[in-house]
Amino acid sequence: MIGTRIQRARKAASLSLRALGEAVGVSQTTISKYESEESTPDSTMLLKLAKALKVKTEFFFRTSEFVLENKEYRKRTISNIELQSIESKILNLVEKRFEFETLYPPMNDIVFEVPSDLPSDIKFLYEIDAFANKLRELWHLGNDPISDLSDLLEAKGIKVFMIDDDANNNFDGLAALVNDYHIIVISKNWPGDRQRFTLAHELGHLMLDGKLADTLDEEKASDRFAGAFLLPEVPLKQKLGDSRKNLEIAELSLIKKEFGVSMQVVFIRASQIKIIDYNYSSTLWKTFKKEGWNTTEPGEQYPSEKVHYFKQMVLRSLSEEYIEESKAAELLDMTVNRFHKFRMTGK
Repeated sequence: MIGTRIQRARKAASLSLRALGEAVGVSQTTISKYESEESTPDSTMLLKLAKALKVKTEFFFRTSEFVLENKEYRKRTISNIELQSIESKILNLVEKRFEFETLYPPMNDIVFEVPSDLPSDIKFLYEIDAFANKLRELWHLGNDPISDLSDLLEAKGIKVFMIDDDANNNFDGLAALVNDYHIIVISKNWPGDRQRFTLAHELGHLMLDGKLADTLDEEKASDRFAGAFLLPEVPLKQKLGDSRKNLEIAELSLIKKEFGVSMQVVFIRASQIKIIDYNYSSTLWKTFKKEGWNTTEPGEQYPSEKVHYFKQMVLRSLSEEYIEESKAAELLDMTVNRFHKFRMTGK
């Protein structure tokens, strides 16, 4: 078991066998033997490994194991090494979350379910708009902006995680199953509008699973769902009108700030629901690409998504005396002194 833990921590740190060996003063062959359980590091070596891998020594002795199943990545080209690093970081977060849930029973109460009243067959992309509207209705969201998307998903039984990794701008997010629980992971390093779209896109995968005609591309369908779920037709037409020949960049910016979607999503949605025609939408896209706005939009960036549900639950369990302060600090990756200050100030 220790070998598996060393390997996971090494992959999370994006270190090769040779690099880890050099960091702790042994050969890569020795590290390989540790990981394959052919040899066991002594207590002194475990301290060196913990320091090099930036984990606590207790990490090596945890017995629970988790596997990411049914993985759906929102990514571009990522190397296997980068994927291994990302998945190892996710597993470390998942492990802490599930360990906490065994200590704090109220965390186990919510199980995600796809509402049975949603349409079961989707033959055309445009039908996804009505599908997203129906989900909003079933979840009692109306047409208002969704202010805390991660909290909404947590309230529905989807566990949301954020990792400090974007694999050189190529990783947005992932959806997976862990112990029959649905999880969604997003990168900390993107603007809030992109994080929110990723969350909604991964939600689309869950909601649309098994419902799409064979002719439909699941990624495009999930993109359409994300746009329609975050920015429904009714409020968009209230903002822009039923038909337009041109749109102002400032209009796109105002809607972005209100609904937490990118300017590009705004004009793509406007094209999808026929407020503007496809040719004008293509012109806007070319303008965005020429100005570099397809990667960094003008004006202020939308605030980063706040994935704070787990932190809130840790604080609640501490207050209700399910766990001690030292355990709460460990779960939140803080020293006891740092956590004590956080308890007093919220910072």
